[in-house]
Amino acid sequence: MGSRRRTPRQRFSERQRRRHETLLDRGTDEHYEDTELYDYEYAERVDDIRWYRKLAGAHLDEGARIVELGAGTGRITGPLARDGFEVVAVDRKVDMLEGLKRRIERHSYQERIQPLEADMRELPLRDRSADMVISPFNALMHLYTWQDLRRCFEEAYRILKPKGLFAFDVQLPDLDWLMWDPDERHAVTRFVHPETGEKLIYSTNHRYDPETQVCHIRIFYDEAPPRGRKFRPPAKPKRLVHLAHRQIFPEELRMLVDVVGFNLVSLSGDFRDVPLREGCDSQVAICSKPARTRRA
Repeated sequence: MGSRRRTPRQRFSERQRRRHETLLDRGTDEHYEDTELYDYEYAERVDDIRWYRKLAGAHLDEGARIVELGAGTGRITGPLARDGFEVVAVDRKVDMLEGLKRRIERHSYQERIQPLEADMRELPLRDRSADMVISPFNALMHLYTWQDLRRCFEEAYRILKPKGLFAFDVQLPDLDWLMWDPDERHAVTRFVHPETGEKLIYSTNHRYDPETQVCHIRIFYDEAPPRGRKFRPPAKPKRLVHLAHRQIFPEELRMLVDVVGFNLVSLSGDFRDVPLREGCDSQVAICSKPARTRRA
């Protein structure tokens, strides 16, 4: 019997699948390749640092072990180690971990940090070896299916000691923002590259796929015009960076927390312990592993 030929619809679906996978690959990697620029862009983000430090200080003894999923260049890792905690800094991006090592070198607390290149869905860590697990700053939004997200939650559960906490933050989906014109530029901002000294314009747009719940963000870097002259986007940007974020809705989080076996301690907004509501940017969750567990 001869092989069955694919129909035009099947060929189109295959092209869509390959394009989607390419966008996810780019959206997972490109934003994190220029670590100097990454650190510069988020240098003023401090509310989450205060929140995770306060949480750890309230629940852990000095020397307790924290596993940080998606540690990046150590913006939160360093302050936790400086507070006296042992931190396993997990990230799958070698460039980010190299940035972390540069950030902490010559600091007295660097011996309390263990950089670990690993996938948060499959952690090379022992059962019940962590006092707390955290995943700050939207790291979980790079898990693009509910199955991947569940695997990560299960790994956090596995490595936590009984009564240990799993804390994380992700964006609260904004349906109005998600449906903005995908071709219009937003957040147009002048800046100087911290390493090269280039005078640049930063701008973004995005396209949301409701079927996969993934928002594909495009970040444009263009040469800045002279002061006083209006910026007009060129046909081809100087640099284009993709960032993919899967939108995670509150009820999905509550369900996954329960299915995996955690108790949900709180789910609040913007590191201020306020109810989730319009205008909140982040969902901030604290989960606890029961003293008597359903699994290791």
